[in-house]
Amino acid sequence: MNDQAGPPRPTASTITDPELDRLWERAEDAEARLACAAQLLASGASDFHTRVDIARRLCAGDITLLQARDEDRQ
Repeated sequence: MNDQAGPPRPTASTITDPELDRLWERAEDAEARLACAAQLLASGASDFHTRVDIARRLCAGDITLLQARDEDRQ
């Protein structure tokens, strides 16, 4: 039997991985886009079909949150 302790076993709370950080950032960005799209669809200033198109492009990543809000105000 080996009584020597080896290095601590990695766990999800101790592993840092740049790829996971990027994935987390993408998830947060997607969440912000969806929240903006929902708000835009529910109470935007433009007509419904225009809002749907803006929301579609926003969710696809074709435009930014600021661009979506600006387009809705035009």
